[in-house]
Amino acid sequence: MASQHVPSTTSTQAASVIDGVRRVAGKAAERAVEIDKLRSFPADLYDELEGTGVFESLTPQAFGGLELPLATVNEAIIEGARGNGSLGWLLMIGTAQPTSFGQCPEPTVIKLFKERPHVRMRSAVAPKGIAVPVEGGYRVTGQWPFTSGGPDPDFVGGNCLVMEDGEPRLGPSGLPDMMVAIMPASDVKPLDTWHVLGMRGTDSRDHAAEDVFVPEEMTVNAWTAKSVFDTPVAFVPLRVSIGTGHAAVALGIARGALDDITELSKTKRPSLNPMAVLSEDPCFLQTLGEHTLRFTAAKALLDQMTADAWQCAVARDELSTPQTYIGRTMAAYITAECVKIVDWAYTAAGGSAVYEGSSLQRRLRDIHTATQHVMVSTDGYRTLGKVLTGQQLSPMEQF
Repeated sequence: MASQHVPSTTSTQAASVIDGVRRVAGKAAERAVEIDKLRSFPADLYDELEGTGVFESLTPQAFGGLELPLATVNEAIIEGARGNGSLGWLLMIGTAQPTSFGQCPEPTVIKLFKERPHVRMRSAVAPKGIAVPVEGGYRVTGQWPFTSGGPDPDFVGGNCLVMEDGEPRLGPSGLPDMMVAIMPASDVKPLDTWHVLGMRGTDSRDHAAEDVFVPEEMTVNAWTAKSVFDTPVAFVPLRVSIGTGHAAVALGIARGALDDITELSKTKRPSLNPMAVLSEDPCFLQTLGEHTLRFTAAKALLDQMTADAWQCAVARDELSTPQTYIGRTMAAYITAECVKIVDWAYTAAGGSAVYEGSSLQRRLRDIHTATQHVMVSTDGYRTLGKVLTGQQLSPMEQF
């Protein structure tokens, strides 16, 4: 891992992965009502999704992965979310796992990826656990909400505050030390908490642990961790690479909403004017054109940011500070633009969209649920503004 690894993957592999995701997305769209009722993604569809190789996209070839460009992963997420928002979310979570596991100690990484290039893991961002140092590791207790993922996970990652003598241990920045404990799923209890507005098929339930021993090598320090991989994705700032996934989910949902309303408009007739067709309404046509351009502009931002970050990563260069913080806040902006698109499409659909079987209603619920994630918080705009005006950032703003 000390030397740079030049991938030999081809555009044919990338196309195969995206085509495979597209096929699963079509099936997920057909089974959308079932998925929402299950509040999880069907095991047979998830197995088929794994078979496409998409979850191995960012895993290094040295560990049996495909080592595809980040742009390919974005396209796969968009296609997944276009069919079903929950599918897009699971793709975003699953494809990011190599960036999480890659920050473990090298022997642990080798052990984890020895059997297969994709490890099923659920994890949570908020530090809802307590980790007490003991010989050889930590004793971990906590309950973590929003642990999204597919069925039968191998591991659950819980972010924890490290406590010593009953007080939070301070990290190098002076802030409380945080550490992700990677625990076997058998040591963690899943709780039936996922009763929600949207993204129902992500099964983002709580998981709880009670005094679980976690070896030091199965932990990742939130402040100081560095990837042991020497592939381009390891050189993309973590918040940037995660942000591209969130942006892709929102874009996929918005693209699906535009698809839905465009098709519906060809046959939809207003209740009080049955001689008219929505697609012939000048106001509808103008707004459809406007929102299509809104989508195109938002996707162009994702594509350009991804290309800039990847070009720097391949060359082992760093993004400029303004570029980095644009990349970190981009998901919030793109998601907000996509909400405008979906809200309009739902409204334009009229009464037919209020029924549970309506794909536009599901997209409305999914996109508004997605807005509540910390990665798409607009608080980052202020941080970007401070960068642009040359102000000093606090340690938390730099995190």
